[in-house]
Amino acid sequence: MFSAVLVATTGFTVLTGAASTSRLVASGSVDGQFRPSYDILVHPAAPATGLLHQDRPTAAYGGIGLDQWRLIEGISGVEVAAPLAVLGIADLRVEPRVDLTDQVDRSAERQVIEVAPRVSGERGLSTLAAAPTYVYVSRRPLVPLADISDQRFVYADGTRVRQATSAAECPGTGGGGTLEVQPDGQRRQVCDIAAGSFDPDARRTQVSDIETYQLLADGTFRRASVFTSGRPASVVPATARLEIRLPKGLPMLVAAIDPAAEARLVGLDRAVRQGRYLTGTDAVAPAAPDALSSTLPTSSPAGRTLPVLAADDIAIDERVDIAVSRLTGRAADQVPGTATQALWPLLHNSATGPPQALQHDLAQIYRDRLDSALSEQVPLAGIMALLRPGPPTYSPQPDGRDRMLPRSDGVESVDPTIDDVWRDSWFSTGGVGTADPVSLLGQSSWAVTAVGSFAPDALESTAGAAQRALDLYRRTPPVGADARSRGLLGDRPLLPGDDPLGYPRRAPSLVTNLTVAGELYASVAPAFAAAPVSSVRVRVAGIDRFDEVTRERVRMVADEIVRQTGLTVEIVLGGSTVRSPVLLPAGEFGRPELDLLEARTRKGVATEIVTAVDRKNIMLLGLLLVVCALLVGNAVSTAVRVRRRELAVLACIGWPGWRLSLLILAETAALGLAAGLLGAGLSVPLGRLAGVQISGTVTLLCVPIAVLLTAVASALPALRAARTRSAEALQASAAPARRATARSLAGLAVANLVRTPARTFAGATSLAAGVGAVTLIAAALWAFDDGMVGSLLGEAVSVQVRGVDLVAVGGVLLFGVLGVADVLYLNVRERAAEFATLRAIGWPDSVLNRLLIYEALGVGVLGCVLGVAAGLGSVALLVGRVDGRLAMLALAVTGAALLLTVLAALVPAILIRRLPTAALLADQ
Repeated sequence: MFSAVLVATTGFTVLTGAASTSRLVASGSVDGQFRPSYDILVHPAAPATGLLHQDRPTAAYGGIGLDQWRLIEGISGVEVAAPLAVLGIADLRVEPRVDLTDQVDRSAERQVIEVAPRVSGERGLSTLAAAPTYVYVSRRPLVPLADISDQRFVYADGTRVRQATSAAECPGTGGGGTLEVQPDGQRRQVCDIAAGSFDPDARRTQVSDIETYQLLADGTFRRASVFTSGRPASVVPATARLEIRLPKGLPMLVAAIDPAAEARLVGLDRAVRQGRYLTGTDAVAPAAPDALSSTLPTSSPAGRTLPVLAADDIAIDERVDIAVSRLTGRAADQVPGTATQALWPLLHNSATGPPQALQHDLAQIYRDRLDSALSEQVPLAGIMALLRPGPPTYSPQPDGRDRMLPRSDGVESVDPTIDDVWRDSWFSTGGVGTADPVSLLGQSSWAVTAVGSFAPDALESTAGAAQRALDLYRRTPPVGADARSRGLLGDRPLLPGDDPLGYPRRAPSLVTNLTVAGELYASVAPAFAAAPVSSVRVRVAGIDRFDEVTRERVRMVADEIVRQTGLTVEIVLGGSTVRSPVLLPAGEFGRPELDLLEARTRKGVATEIVTAVDRKNIMLLGLLLVVCALLVGNAVSTAVRVRRRELAVLACIGWPGWRLSLLILAETAALGLAAGLLGAGLSVPLGRLAGVQISGTVTLLCVPIAVLLTAVASALPALRAARTRSAEALQASAAPARRATARSLAGLAVANLVRTPARTFAGATSLAAGVGAVTLIAAALWAFDDGMVGSLLGEAVSVQVRGVDLVAVGGVLLFGVLGVADVLYLNVRERAAEFATLRAIGWPDSVLNRLLIYEALGVGVLGCVLGVAAGLGSVALLVGRVDGRLAMLALAVTGAALLLTVLAALVPAILIRRLPTAALLADQ
């Protein structure tokens, strides 16, 4: 009895410490449309407090390894685990075309045409007069630059010019402007004008470039401001129309996905409108320099293409109004030979003629560019770097609004050549937040090649507007919060413009696969290659309604993700889109302060991480104590019966019943106290061996548990002792004889078990507890793939098996078998005289052993029936069904339990062989 209490209490303490884990608790409810395309969002950042921002899936740049994603994908109950690796914002060159043919005065010898863009965005609230471009058109021969050698510029006609060293010459790129051949044969340089050379305070209105074109005799045009790479000028083709391209970058968010998972999660493959869908075999490929030259500002001998699936609608709001006009007066005659320092004020201060107004919509320019790239099988654009903006920062206001904080730092370049990457984003200083660039410049140039296009609005949405804020590819833009803001916005939502750090943030518009992302990182940013995934969107299998069972199913999967990966999980099942008030400060380019309502997600299923033992652990560890209590109760009951003569003598000398009862309770409590103290001492070293840290408070629980266990187990025997009467002192020590009516060995075994029904039932109950626990855990492991969720008696319950559960079940089953062995042992001890008599009249030991086996089988059958019924009943109440697999499982558990009960009869069989037959017969 001491050993049983010691094992039970020590095991309970150590296993409780092992079962105490960080787990998720989900609570809350939502009516209506409850399910987005995914139920759980996994990411490496700290969990969000309050509302979930739309950019949460794209907020991190890596942090999750591919092995962690595979672990999540393999967790039981996960239907889809879709990874998302945010690579950054790429600067795509869309370059609006401006046709100047009708502005050319074909009678003029030389002329200058001014192209002055005026950009408007944010529903027209932000406007900017961008840097004008000047086009110099001359009938005189123009000679382009062909090579650079020995600090000199070499032109297409062999002319050599020393490189410029100051603004008094032609700085910019160090000189190299086109040469104009004068009537007398003299050559004069048309200087390029570099932005930022003069008047830093006026850099937004400064000249950025001069394009030079020769008007040929046949009325066609040949561009002269082009590098011919050592070839003659005649290789530059003449065109019938004079068109220039404005330098314009369009920031687009690039992300990597697993194409198969994304197709299963949101149906991205069914939203393809042109070309084809991404495949897992798409990879970075080499590109010819000619293919890159039209898309990259600079190109190198070897290039690479980045295959992407491009969105056909990037949902931006920006318009370019272009005023095209000719400079009047003698400005054109003074351009050749004028140094940069003098050329800037000459052009800037010259009068212009009547302008021609042209309009370009940036979104439409992108769509045209995408259509052209797909139809002509050419790169969509070239990229030099990936910009990685930090998340926007908010400052809570007393009135409940979140104030958007302005940008604190600019982009700190990791490569000098990146400084100019974003110079053509006209609103590039009006955003918020900070950013770090990842340089793609190295041994090769990079171009974006679209394999197909997809329509974000065609993507599946399982929950409609209630879950729109959780859509990855379709952002819900902010709207005006009051009448003033709505009026300023024209009752339209606020869309992003060309600012890579602007507000609101953009959705992924270019998606590639994880293989390409790995190649990209391995080439330009190896530090990010180990953990490239930013978030994983998880959909749980078997969800068709929103109730307690559903929440428990999702919680169980989320808990397992935390356990296996250690990542942050947020349960979004049951969430709903809400509008949160945001105060957007006034912009740099005229936009006034705006009160906005930003779409965020209120998580209907709230989650918190707690340290607790789940209900299954409590049940199993509780069964361990219950079965031990039955074992102790049997032992105390037997002790009371054996000592009935002693108790009767005490009653004869005047001991009242309560004192006899207290005697039994005091003896068992003392034994429990000793076992508890020893268990407390053993718990800490045993916990260390098991890798479990057990606090001192938990360790001291051994003592009260052991005392309480023994006290409860001895309560009924103590009451029986209190009813002892003095007349029992005259009774014989043998148990009262009963008439045996059994005519077979099996019938005699049944009669022997019925003789002490309480003891028999206690042994069967002990075994039933072990069999029932094994049946439940085995069903979870085998029939339900290591986890099942259902409603047990109206309360959602989940069963997921871990190592500590197997140890606990093993302990319960062990105590159950020991209970059967204890019943048989006590029966043999109390019926020792009977067995001696049977041996004396000629019964062989083999027959007596068979009798014990029959008795063991009797207890075992009763225990197995009760245990299997309890186990299968729990499964049926939990998951609502019992199928053929569970029936086979029940037969297997029953067979194993009966085998164990037969083995439990070995100890009583050995005891029979050692009975002192002669002495027992003499006593009778």
